[in-house]
Amino acid sequence: MIKNKKANFLIPGLLLTISLTLFLLYANSQFELRIWGIALKKNNDLLFDFKSETKKERPKSITVPLIRKTTIDSTKKRFLLIGDSQIEGLRNPFYDYCIKNGHELALAMIWYSSTDMTYGNNDTLKNLIAKYNPNHIVFVIGLNQIYQTHFESSEKSIENILKTFDTIPYSWIGPANWTEDKGINSIYSSKIDSGKLFLSKNLILERANDGRHPSNKACFIWMDSIADWMQNKSVWHIKMNKPDSVLNKRDFKLLTLTVK
Repeated sequence: MIKNKKANFLIPGLLLTISLTLFLLYANSQFELRIWGIALKKNNDLLFDFKSETKKERPKSITVPLIRKTTIDSTKKRFLLIGDSQIEGLRNPFYDYCIKNGHELALAMIWYSSTDMTYGNNDTLKNLIAKYNPNHIVFVIGLNQIYQTHFESSEKSIENILKTFDTIPYSWIGPANWTEDKGINSIYSSKIDSGKLFLSKNLILERANDGRHPSNKACFIWMDSIADWMQNKSVWHIKMNKPDSVLNKRDFKLLTLTVK
């Protein structure tokens, strides 16, 4: 009984398969079948395009946009390097970069215990610019503001500092945090163009004995990162190739002040 049921399903299926195969072969053959003088019409839906299947169309070429290489500004810069006590560690490696790349360090000024508010609320910065006539200012600030939580005075001071810079190109270097700050880096990010601001806070730097300032060795590493940003990532693209060696003798003007 079971065998008869299988046969009942198998035979119709087999006949259907044979019929479809014959229709497919006929549709793709060169022959024409006539029944009582009437040509049996071929179904175009059964046509199989052997040519398109065996020879795939060559993909169209993709036009890749030309990436223009950034032009490095190799003109001589007369730098004014100013800021808080972080300048003490950066001044020497910065000078080495100046000598390597044909720039001049007109003045390095360390204002101990200073903040952006110190620079933004007197004429010292204005007078320094007038005296030394820099064509680029590197401003390193914020280490004394890691725990600052109210920023209204800083926001106003930043505006004053940028007005004092006027049209002189500048690079604003954020503090080399030894711990998470309370918002000073966020304020700098919100007030200063991203292409003119280098955030140092995420760098892993060895600390000096005070546990806060980067060690002397770490300052050379820090300066390498700053120089790479100045040349390749800032809006200025100033030539700042790494020096071949550390200079034994340095000759530049140094000025120190202390907040009382």
